[in-house]
Amino acid sequence: MKRFITILLLMGLTGCLVQAYAEKEPEMKRVYIFGFAASFTDSTACQTVVQTLDSAWLDGHKFLVDRSLYGLQLQNHMEDARQTRNSICTIFFDTNPKRLQRQWRKVHKLYEKSPGLHFLVLDEEQFRFKAEEYKPIIIEDMPAEATPAAPAEKDRPAGAPMAPPPAKR
Repeated sequence: MKRFITILLLMGLTGCLVQAYAEKEPEMKRVYIFGFAASFTDSTACQTVVQTLDSAWLDGHKFLVDRSLYGLQLQNHMEDARQTRNSICTIFFDTNPKRLQRQWRKVHKLYEKSPGLHFLVLDEEQFRFKAEEYKPIIIEDMPAEATPAAPAEKDRPAGAPMAPPPAKR
């Protein structure tokens, strides 16, 4: 009986933990963001000012959804407007502007006086992040009749090798 109660308690605890860490639907929030880009081929680095995104999506763990796309926005700007190739871009974000401003100052202090580094600060007129549209990813299995079949034996020309069987998922 004691063992049965222990198992039930462990199952209940496991269920609570799974529920707590279950994937939650992303929600739209106001987020503060800045970016940093560095190109080591020509010793150039830039940092954007802290900007506000009113319609950013945060997942259940308070991470910015599709944050790599925001880094790509900055990288594309560096390549197109600044003619800087192979730049490494990262973004920093927070829902609290004061915390993000402290991070901005730390990054700025590290690079502003670096000898031999051309360091720029991009204001919002020079570069502005655009909110990315959230689209949930839905993965569906193909129905059996839609999977491509191997050609029939009668359709194969004489002497031609047999086609390999279709790959299994």
